[in-house]
Amino acid sequence: MNDGKILELIAELDELAKGRDDAWQITMEEGWTLHQIALATGAKRIVEVGSSYGFSGLFWGLAVGLVGGRVDTIDRDPKKFDSSKATFAKAGLGDVIVNHLGDAREILAKLAEPIDLAFIDADKPSTLAYFELLWPKLRVGGSVLTDNAATHRKEMAPFVAHVRGRSDAKSIELSVGHGVEWTVKK
Repeated sequence: MNDGKILELIAELDELAKGRDDAWQITMEEGWTLHQIALATGAKRIVEVGSSYGFSGLFWGLAVGLVGGRVDTIDRDPKKFDSSKATFAKAGLGDVIVNHLGDAREILAKLAEPIDLAFIDADKPSTLAYFELLWPKLRVGGSVLTDNAATHRKEMAPFVAHVRGRSDAKSIELSVGHGVEWTVKK
């Protein structure tokens, strides 16, 4: 793993996003926050729903690479799958990040447990379905981070109400980037 190369690719993807109408990626500030959460919680197994071009995956890879961990990232778009996979290989993270192409529901159902941390940043109508597939596989003390809690507040309101109403969870919104709902399993 080459930290310098990863940082270079983070900067490159951040710049490329300004010219893409389909990048839908997190902000740089959000990326570093997610990275810090992964480090602080000692996450060795991260699952990401919504790879896009690999921007957030680089932050995850940088974190789990320090602890000998693994990231599984899922996207249904072949173009983004190919691009993110190439980015991870270029970053030296090809053995740390496993790309999955297809329907996240099907892939999540097959992933082994336990999961330390999950990140949901995909189609908003399916957020609760993704969460329900991830939650039983998440270790106690593990987290589900869900993007766009602020930018899609109305659309995400039923999901946020659901996670905050669970007796086996504690959930708050982090006011960073697009807004991240941080749900910890009790």
